[in-house]
Amino acid sequence: MIDLMHADWDEIEELIEDTLNERIRTFKYFDYFIINPKNVLVKIYDDNDKLMFAVKMEFDGKKLEVIEVS
Repeated sequence: MIDLMHADWDEIEELIEDTLNERIRTFKYFDYFIINPKNVLVKIYDDNDKLMFAVKMEFDGKKLEVIEVS
């Protein structure tokens, strides 16, 4: 994978799911926005479709790392 802007969407979603599953016990779904080739903003929702929080992640070439939570 070269960068997030040119990556396959299924691969990006798998990277996001892997990162979230390491840190979050439960969530219903997430939406994401690719900011630039290295950063993605992920909005995470609960079972009531309510926004729980947003997470900014950075791609290091192999995996996503959480860099900010709001």
